[in-house]
Order: sequence, then C-alpha cells, then structure tokens
Amino acid sequence: MFRARLAVALVLASCGGGGGPAPGQPDPRDVSGNYELTYDDRLTIKLDVGGAVREVTQTGYGGVVDFGMVNGQPTTLDLTAFCAKPEVKCPSEAFWAKTAITQPNLGANRLDLQQLAVVNDTVHVLPAGRSAESLSGLVDHAQGDQFLLGLGAQGGGSQGCVALAVSLAGGRFSRTGERLETTIEGRTPQNAPCALDAGVVDAGVRVDAGVLPDGGLADAGVPFSCAPKMITRRVVPPGAAVEGIADGKVFLGWAGGCAFGPLLVGATLTFETGFTGRRTGRFDPPPFTPAPVVLPDGGLDAGNDGGP
Repeated sequence: MFRARLAVALVLASCGGGGGPAPGQPDPRDVSGNYELTYDDRLTIKLDVGGAVREVTQTGYGGVVDFGMVNGQPTTLDLTAFCAKPEVKCPSEAFWAKTAITQPNLGANRLDLQQLAVVNDTVHVLPAGRSAESLSGLVDHAQGDQFLLGLGAQGGGSQGCVALAVSLAGGRFSRTGERLETTIEGRTPQNAPCALDAGVVDAGVRVDAGVLPDGGLADAGVPFSCAPKMITRRVVPPGAAVEGIADGKVFLGWAGGCAFGPLLVGATLTFETGFTGRRTGRFDPPPFTPAPVVLPDGGLDAGNDGGP
C-alpha cells in the first residue's frame, strides 16, 4: 500500500502537488516534535530454517532462548551476548528511545503521503562537527497517520550481521481526544457495505445489474444477503494535535549465521517488539544529516502475520 501511494505522491509532487495551509495557519497534518519512546520488551523471536519456523516469546533481553533441536543439534541464543555484539543493533539501538521527528516537505503540498524524518536524540548535545544518525520513511495521513521506516540499512559492516531488508519501525501518531466508536452496519458475505433490511437487501429483491451499494459487483440478477456487523472506527476530533505514538512495532531480521555461525547460515532470525511514544515538545533536533527515504522490502506488512 505504501509503495503504491508513494508512486502516486511522487507523480503529484512532480506536477506541483498543491499548496499547504494559508500563511500563519497551523497544518492539521503536522506530527513534528520530540518524542520519548517506551518499549514493552515483550519479544517475539522466530527462527526460520528452510520454512520450518520455531517461535519463542519472552520479556526482556536477559537469559537464553532455547529453540530445541535444529538439524540434529541443540540450538540456543544468548540474548544479552547477541545484542552486545558491536555489529548487531537490537530494537532500542536500531530505533532510538529519544527521537526528533519532522516532515521536511509538509509546507510544499497538501498530499496525504509525506516524507518523515526521524533523528536520534539520545544525545542532544554533540561534539562540534558531529552529526546525529537519522532515518527517513513515510507517514500516511489518509491511513490514520500510520508511518513506516526501513531499518535494514542500519546493519553493521559484518556481512553475516547486516539487518535484513524487511527490518522496519512502524506505528501511528495518536491525537488528543481520539476515541473508538462501534456501530452496527450492514455487510455482505464479501464484507461490502450494504443496506440492512431484515437481513436481505430490499427483502430479497434482485439487484439491478448486480451492483452493490458501494459500487462493487454482485452476480447479475442474484439476490445477496446483508447481515449486521459490529464495525469499530477510530474518531479523531477535527484539528486535534498529535500527542504521541501508538501501536508501535520494531521488526528486525538477520541471517542465521549472525547468531549461530555456519550451522544455520541459511536460516533467518527475527525479533519483534512493541513500543509507544510520548511527544515531549516541539521539533528540536541535534545537528543531523538528512537520510534518503528507505522502506522495508515487503511494504507495510513486512514481518506482520496478521497484526495491525
């Protein structure tokens, strides 16, 4: 989804896009600011060996993860030692606990899809001539202010420990006063919106030309059922200011050889953990060099087995 919208955004931007808000008026899309992140440290760790996946969940980075017997050998991972490797960046190192976030092109157009720049603010005052690390990805204001950044480029120099291209940080920016509302609405068996009328559209009358109420197509001349379904939506007050980050996720992957050596050089090891963020003030970064936009291979759902 993000890749398709990026292509559209680039085309529109090349054609001029559109102006931002009137001078002096705040932009309701603006999510810029400094943020403090809190990781839940509930880790989902997966080892994929030839398509056979072993999954372990645990809290924190201490201790040893036991994957059982793999290729006839007992296979364990010392998390503390693994994350201590200089060439390995585990979640809070790959996506920092203190960040400064901005949208460098926000004032240039009215596009929903905007570039997002994230700066490492862990050390705010740097020695002269030194720049903070930065990442660039995308934030989609038409999809609940969801954002996505690729972390694969953040791997170390050792070929066996370079973070895989599917590695990502993502989530959504939360707004002041947002709430969830649930309503009962009609849905067809294909989950298309429809009008409720005793469970059957127009009491079973055939649909003209097979057109569903949302513009989709049904089988021509065949009646379709319409059943009530609970639909939950997030409602954000108009003009609400951003207050933090919700539904955050860091997903990191490495070639198996990074953790287990030649025994599992063809395997894949992944970590997934969640985080939230709190906006602490206006955008106030340390000196930094802007990074190019990097998205994970696989798009928004990379590493997501059915989650949000």
